[in-house]
Amino acid sequence: MTRATSRPLGGLLLLGASIAFVWAAVGLAASSRLEAQLVRSDPDAAAANARLLYFAAARGAGVFKAECASCHGADGKGNTARGVPDLTDADWLYGSGKVRDIEKVAYYGIRAHNPRNWNLAVMPGFARPVPSASEQLAPLSPGDIAAVTAFLQSRGGQPAGLAAAEAGRRIFAGKGGCYDCHANDAKGDPAIGAPNLVDKIWLYGDGSRQAIFDSIAYGRQGVCPARAGRLSALRLREVSLYVFALSHRSGPHPDKSPP
Repeated sequence: MTRATSRPLGGLLLLGASIAFVWAAVGLAASSRLEAQLVRSDPDAAAANARLLYFAAARGAGVFKAECASCHGADGKGNTARGVPDLTDADWLYGSGKVRDIEKVAYYGIRAHNPRNWNLAVMPGFARPVPSASEQLAPLSPGDIAAVTAFLQSRGGQPAGLAAAEAGRRIFAGKGGCYDCHANDAKGDPAIGAPNLVDKIWLYGDGSRQAIFDSIAYGRQGVCPARAGRLSALRLREVSLYVFALSHRSGPHPDKSPP
């Protein structure tokens, strides 16, 4: 009796193992096809393909955790104390938030000593005797820096003395040379990574008078490492689409800039 019943049981186990193997093979083949499609596709077209986006973002989460979360946090919200940008709010410092822009940063970094990285926007330290190593800029006095701070606070809708804000506007548009990166309206230039200074979204600090003063006085030049050569093209595409997905959960961040 025992021998008679053991044979069908053994057959069922073998059949189950065979089915599991077949399904695993089918799943592997499907994953391989999606991987190939992902790497061959235009990065922004991949974001528009719901199946590819879901597939890539699910895998990119692990890449993000291993490569990016130590700075940007597990939730991608960054750290204003260290000048690490929030990747979830669709407010972009470099580019417009397209996958190709995100992927460029993933590949080549920011000020990462790579010839293809973004490295044009280096905030001078105007309280130093030599504010910039690459630009001919004169230092600003503490009073000048306080005036520019007042101007930026007034442009952002914060209380500021009218006389100080006007003095700061003249410095911003004149000897400070701030307009050259941040534009005359102080809304920045994402082509080089110069931040919008009037939208109430701050890379460093909380937008307080002291935080703005410190950025002008001591300069800012954060670094994002390049991952080209460290990660494969597939992994870079996956993590780029994951970051894209983080910032597209609730639509774009509203522009809070004054007209």
